[in-house]
Amino acid sequence: MPDPIKPIRRDVTGNDASGRSRVLFDSAAPNVNPGAVSKGTCMTDVWVYKTSPAPIAGERDDGALPFHFEPPAAGGHLRIVQSPAKPADYDPARDPNAVPIHAPRRRADGVMVRGGQNAFSAPIHKSETLDYGIVLAGERVLVLDSGEIVMNPGDVVVQLGNWHGWTNPRQGSLMAFVMMGGKFEE
Repeated sequence: MPDPIKPIRRDVTGNDASGRSRVLFDSAAPNVNPGAVSKGTCMTDVWVYKTSPAPIAGERDDGALPFHFEPPAAGGHLRIVQSPAKPADYDPARDPNAVPIHAPRRRADGVMVRGGQNAFSAPIHKSETLDYGIVLAGERVLVLDSGEIVMNPGDVVVQLGNWHGWTNPRQGSLMAFVMMGGKFEE
């Protein structure tokens, strides 16, 4: 049985009309997307900014914008990703969500993919983004063309638009990702 989705508490602060700091929102992040990319994986967008510098006044909730895997091209987002472990009784022949490795192709959302997805792994993919990924809990394995890197709580990866995938062969994980629009050098 997969781990239950953990609500992500979000405190958003700002200023009142007199310039005094205060809480604007204190609740579970509203933009929860279970199975948005991989079955069993939940992506919760905590905050999205469409441009940089980001607007930092007002009372709008930029954590409640429509879900897109990639961040806005001129902005970014903070996303929490909850990923399940490999099921104890996993049988690849009976995994309806498995996608074998294939030639690169572009998904409708613009992300390039090469397959490799299953019940406990994200597809091998790349996007035109600069990403910071921070392991908060559990263990996650980063899959690169050159090999795998086991990541534990406190470990950080900086991804520069490269091919990569994520897998959870031993235990589930909780990660924070700051993804920002980037540009491939030509």
